[in-house]
Amino acid sequence: MKNIDNLTLKDLKNGYELCDNSYKCIFCDEEFQNGEIYKHEDRFYDAKAMVKNHIHDVHNSVLYELLELDKKQNMLSSVQKRMLSYFAAKKTDKEISELTKTSLSTVRQQRYQLKEKARQAKVLLAIYELSADAKDFKAYIDIHQSARMVDDRYLTTLKEEQEILNKVFEFDPKLRMKVFPAKQKQKVVVLKRIAEQLCDDKKYTEKEINMFLESIYDDYVTLRRYLIEYGFLERTDDGQWYWKP
Repeated sequence: MKNIDNLTLKDLKNGYELCDNSYKCIFCDEEFQNGEIYKHEDRFYDAKAMVKNHIHDVHNSVLYELLELDKKQNMLSSVQKRMLSYFAAKKTDKEISELTKTSLSTVRQQRYQLKEKARQAKVLLAIYELSADAKDFKAYIDIHQSARMVDDRYLTTLKEEQEILNKVFEFDPKLRMKVFPAKQKQKVVVLKRIAEQLCDDKKYTEKEINMFLESIYDDYVTLRRYLIEYGFLERTDDGQWYWKP
């Protein structure tokens, strides 16, 4: 089979692609020139109809070839492939149950799981294609370069970030914390917002950094400790100078 990356969903379902003015089978190298007339079993066909004849005669069907792909390409187990072939043959759940010697509920569950798999594949395809075409898209908060350890704490959407900020801070007229959050994910958002108030390329004395943090939250010692722990703040070994990384 040809490189799937170069094929559209429509090409995969058709079993052929129109390329360089020829209808080309995606399962082999056979191609038919557009505009030409081809003889097949005492009848004449254009290129598009002829490639369909070719797929039927040589490859059985598009569905057959796609089901025959290895699991790495179609993500289907042997059981799922067999179930789909029964569905294509319009077998009822009862008939499939008898053929596979499984319960009716098992067949129905497998049918449901395949439907869910198809739905998920549609959503994934849409997300992937949108992400490939996106420009200046941003869904999650940025991770600062000096972060000590990057994990799920940093997987916060922009919407979640705003909700956390509104919950924790008062913004009138200056930035002021109502409460210091207990959840780690919320801490990251809060500390990030506080660090944004610090000047770049400026060193603060211990007194200056304490005054700055105390203006935001009474327990400035806790704020300072977490800012350092999460990589939002650096300091000298003697604790005399502080700066934004």
